[in-house]
Amino acid sequence: MLDTVASGASTVRLQGFRRLSESSVQRPAQGLAAALSGARGAAERSVEDAPPARGGQVALSDDKLRLRREDLGQTLLAMKREAYRQAEPERSRWPRWVQALNILPRSHAVAPRTVAIVESLRQTLAAGDAQTPLDIKECARLSLDMEALARAATPGSPLAELSQRLALLGQAAWAQLARTEAEAQLLPQFQRFDQPGASQERNVGGSVGVGLGLGEAGAGAKATFSVGLAWSRGMDNDDEGFVFQNQGKAVSARAGVQGGVGVATLSGAVEGRRQRTMATEYASATAFVKLKADQLTHGSRRDTLGVSARTVVGALIRLFRPSHGNELRQYQQLQQQAADQQQRLGVLLGWLGQRDKAASLPGAQAPYLPPSKVDSVKGSASARAEAVGVGAGVAAAVERIDIQADALTPIWQGLRQEQGAARNATIAQQRLAGIEQKAAALMGADARNHPLSWLSGAQNMAELRSQTPAKLRDAAEGLRAEFEHFCAVAQQLDAGIGKRQGGAAVERSIQASWRAGSREETLANMALAHAALTLTAAGKGDAELLQSLDALAPRLYAPPIRHDAAALAKRTSFHDVLRLQIRDRSVALDLGGALGPLGLKAEASLTERTRVHHNPVRAGDYKDVRISLSGNLSGSWPLDALRDALSAQLAPHGLAAEVPAALAGLQSSAGLQGGGALTLLLRFYRPQYQTQADFPAEAAGFRLQLSRVSASGNLGVSASGGVPLQPGVSLELGLNAGASATSVLGERWGDNSLSAPLMHYLHLKGVNESERWPAMRVAQRPALEALCRKLAEPGSAVRQEADYYLRRQGADGVDFFAAMERFAASGSKPAGDAALDALDAMMERQLPLWQADKQSFAGWEELPLAR
Repeated sequence: MLDTVASGASTVRLQGFRRLSESSVQRPAQGLAAALSGARGAAERSVEDAPPARGGQVALSDDKLRLRREDLGQTLLAMKREAYRQAEPERSRWPRWVQALNILPRSHAVAPRTVAIVESLRQTLAAGDAQTPLDIKECARLSLDMEALARAATPGSPLAELSQRLALLGQAAWAQLARTEAEAQLLPQFQRFDQPGASQERNVGGSVGVGLGLGEAGAGAKATFSVGLAWSRGMDNDDEGFVFQNQGKAVSARAGVQGGVGVATLSGAVEGRRQRTMATEYASATAFVKLKADQLTHGSRRDTLGVSARTVVGALIRLFRPSHGNELRQYQQLQQQAADQQQRLGVLLGWLGQRDKAASLPGAQAPYLPPSKVDSVKGSASARAEAVGVGAGVAAAVERIDIQADALTPIWQGLRQEQGAARNATIAQQRLAGIEQKAAALMGADARNHPLSWLSGAQNMAELRSQTPAKLRDAAEGLRAEFEHFCAVAQQLDAGIGKRQGGAAVERSIQASWRAGSREETLANMALAHAALTLTAAGKGDAELLQSLDALAPRLYAPPIRHDAAALAKRTSFHDVLRLQIRDRSVALDLGGALGPLGLKAEASLTERTRVHHNPVRAGDYKDVRISLSGNLSGSWPLDALRDALSAQLAPHGLAAEVPAALAGLQSSAGLQGGGALTLLLRFYRPQYQTQADFPAEAAGFRLQLSRVSASGNLGVSASGGVPLQPGVSLELGLNAGASATSVLGERWGDNSLSAPLMHYLHLKGVNESERWPAMRVAQRPALEALCRKLAEPGSAVRQEADYYLRRQGADGVDFFAAMERFAASGSKPAGDAALDALDAMMERQLPLWQADKQSFAGWEELPLAR
């Protein structure tokens, strides 16, 4: 792979570079001139006497892009030798007869700048342990010094290109290490999002409406009708533990009326709101940081070395464009470029006389996460009365939320899983038939135009199924070679080489041979051929064949070349749609007052919720009781003074009359608001599985699932204005922007229900983060011990609930309840540990049943294979 790329025009060799062999390079002058060259001649001789690196094998990096110090040192030594050979003799400012006397100090003999750069870097890297990879500062230094060497070397020379390639390799390795450091720094910041109930949001909106009536000075009545638009971005954690990144937009319509006499006012409003939110789901805050670390922080090589120029201009640019100078943001691009140039780097190392044995780099591996679509429709009504700075209000709202989440399962994984291509037998047959139908398009009598035929020798699926395992293994090996050949051509083209040799034409030729018009379509057809071979191999029972196909699949579905990950995933996956629903009804009462800009309010609310969900420990009915105490500080400043000042300034010039008459009655203001709240949440839950016939009726009902105390804060700015259109009618305009955040101060699970521990334990198991459970168990130990005592009480609701689970698991429960009773009797820590271990074991046995219940959810819609 390092010397050639397969065949045809895709074969890219450095023929011109290979003429620069050791026997053909122009050497420095010999004889008297060399003897009179002082220190420079001595330095050259020391390089010539160094052990030759020619013919040696080097691996500059491993498959994780960690740079190897010892091999880099060998390469830099060879580059130093070539830099000396290619450098022109330094011109001295002294006449030749003075140089011939050999009386000049040695300090006047200066090594070429290219040699100085390489030698300085080599000595810096040699100071470290030869067996340890380069650290982040050394990678940054390597990259920047190689960029300097590329500028100092002869433009277009092999040395200049090799320097550019090594600079990119060093920058990609720096980005890898910088991203790891960023993860370590960001995880504590985002750890709070692993707590259910945590959230943050930024929003901006505007409204336009019409006001009718007279409502100034608290007298009379005024009605307003308005429509508004709003945009929001934020993150939150749902009750189960998933973290969501949200982007929403909403449209609303509002009608309100306000009347007052003296110091008393009465107001009411109705509002309708329609919102569309696109949400991306992450298993946890840790998963979010690991996928997004390079987008969440700022970093550059010069920052790493502490030599970044923090200019005022740069600071101003970053104020309006935070990504300015952020090299870490290019992480994915750098990883892909490092993989793309690997072949060319091997050829350039060959020019130095070294053979590259480095492992292949994976390129940019950014998985595609299909977003979920959340549609919300909400209607609300409110009324409020105020007098002497004290007010009371009541509000009621209904809301329906429909969630559509797309799930993509790679075809090869779907074919290899136990349940088959689909849970529904009819859909499974349709999907398998779709694979065979699509694969048939890659087969035919003319093997030259049908890639699956010339790979397998079969003209149709029937012949393919009749092939021997040996021929199918040959076909799988041929598919692997085709895939690697296509990737090699694409990488050379993306690395900027092979264009003059017709690399683009070769890529188009490969695409045409696979009956495709793009990279994604070519890769999708290769994946289709792989699926057809996998289907055929499943009936042969050949372990070696299946193993070779399974080994190829991960690279085939996540290729190490530039491509549209979303387009490829949609072409090579089974598509399922998960449909969920939430229905809310709520009523709230509040009492508050204001003293100047300071306002205080107490509020109590009841929310009844029905959740249609595929998770059996989340589906069901809820009753949330919230009690909150909030305070806010706000200021509003009329802008009418600006209009009066403008008229005063224009009056001396006779231009006051130019102020539009419409502004004469303009009323406008700007405001700044900030507030905070403490909220106590009591959540009562009645799981849907309580409706099962075998669930004990006396244990059914709402039970306290959790109690939670949270703190929230918000800050916002607003501007509003009323433009009189005619007496009693005005145009009302408004703008607002703000941010809010909620943090959970404490949470305790209920002691008469298994729903909370089951929900969290099974979630952590499902997302492969079960190592977080011990810490969660320690934090909730008082609640879990109270739960164990309840489990020891005969006839308690939670004991009957546990007995329901144990029957489903096929366990008699004697040992389980005995452990609970021993702890209730003794209360000792060892007995408590044993009881909690028994609870963990019961939840562990529930895991496969829980997964099966999720898969059998009626809201799963499996779609046939897309045509």
